[in-house]
Amino acid sequence: MTAVPVAVPATPVLPASVRAPRRALLPSTAAGTLGPALLVAAGYVDPGNWGTDVAAGARFGYGLVWVLALATGLALFLQYLSVRLGLASGQDLASLLRTRLPRPARALLIPPVLGILVVTEIVEVLGVVIGVQLLTGWSTGGSVAAATGLIVAILVAPPGVARRTVYTCLGLVGAVYLTVLVRHGVGDVLGGLRPQPLPPGGIVVAAGLIGAVVMPHNVLLHSALARDLRHAADRKEGGRASEARLAGLSRRSLTTTAAALGVAFAVNCAIMSITASGSGRGADLAGALGSVGAVTTVLFAITLIGAGLASSTAGGMVGADVISRLLPGFPAPPAVRRIACLVPGAAIAGSGLPQLSVLVWSQVLLTVALPLVLVPLVWFCSERRTVGGWALSPSVRVVAGLVVAGVFAAGAASLFAG
Repeated sequence: MTAVPVAVPATPVLPASVRAPRRALLPSTAAGTLGPALLVAAGYVDPGNWGTDVAAGARFGYGLVWVLALATGLALFLQYLSVRLGLASGQDLASLLRTRLPRPARALLIPPVLGILVVTEIVEVLGVVIGVQLLTGWSTGGSVAAATGLIVAILVAPPGVARRTVYTCLGLVGAVYLTVLVRHGVGDVLGGLRPQPLPPGGIVVAAGLIGAVVMPHNVLLHSALARDLRHAADRKEGGRASEARLAGLSRRSLTTTAAALGVAFAVNCAIMSITASGSGRGADLAGALGSVGAVTTVLFAITLIGAGLASSTAGGMVGADVISRLLPGFPAPPAVRRIACLVPGAAIAGSGLPQLSVLVWSQVLLTVALPLVLVPLVWFCSERRTVGGWALSPSVRVVAGLVVAGVFAAGAASLFAG
């Protein structure tokens, strides 16, 4: 994707309440663009992605690779808008929702946005539980206990340990599945890039693929990380960052985000390829993996746990930040929230509900809810009062509007089809 040229006027002086965030998601020493890209990348390969990838491969082979590619392109465009908003305004999207929307709009918008975060956290926790089940064959109770221990251990660890855990897990997942892709199906994946009509029943899985990649919580996260980059740049230049520095951060953010999304696309294609040529057609992950072999299943389980831990850790960070912005003073420590999310995750794991259906429909729900985040994102990015000279041009606003409308249409169509 080509970067949108940015003409940055003299940067406005930000209010004191905006210049001094309560706490940055990343320490100032990590205020580069790679750290944010890696944290955002955790959401590109979370358990929801895995569920939709496995379902797409098991049911439709490589027929939905083009949908995954389209979703990845949309995600890059929207993540770039999120970065522009944070860098230009020095604020994050959640703060703007609370401070700039009329009270009736806040009352209608904030509860479902918080609900989106809850659904995302439940899916991330559920992924760890399912991974433990696949790896050990334990009962639901034992798997939930093990998953709880892993998640709580990361929660109580120092912040540096949590970030290194995210990076390590992402490294493991990336290394394994890039190898799988090279050895297992590059040619077939490339063939699947050609757009084709959706097969019968494909609209629900296609919408799930879109919701798994274009995640509402990732849009919120990236604006907050870009906000922290802006504040770090302001501090470094003794008041406010120069036009050149902000434009440079914008370009580097686009580059690192594109790289992270490219790797995530390859990982998702590799996961899809595991079941695309197999015989699995089950309603749970074990059944969908079918005859891929015990070694592959074990490797899948280990990396699913890693992906779940990475996305759960990053999701906990953004959840805490968003809640602190939307509901100042609300007593919801990350450990309490995450442990609370284990309860519905455990209930779903032990309910007997089809695992793949749960994962796919959770992502469809995120697709339906996406406009709640995307419409304000495009609005604030187009408003000179908020972003000054970084405001989107009319043509880019039209493109952004079409993207939002297309995402909404995909979600609505999947609901009717389901």
